[in-house]
Amino acid sequence: MTTHPTGQSRPYGRRRLSCSLFFAVLPVAWFAAAPVLPERVFWFPFWLGAVLWNGTDGQGGISHLFS
Repeated sequence: MTTHPTGQSRPYGRRRLSCSLFFAVLPVAWFAAAPVLPERVFWFPFWLGAVLWNGTDGQGGISHLFS
């Protein structure tokens, strides 16, 4: 039994596709906006990745899990 008013089941493929497209378009939009972003804002994703990888002191982070 379906709960859709027309009596047909709804395909959920479009919702998953739009969610995937959001994460695929986000880096492209970030680099497209680079000329108008302040320098600190532009480098934030790179800084965040470095902190996650190396830790705040350069010794911790998740890099020790792979070596």
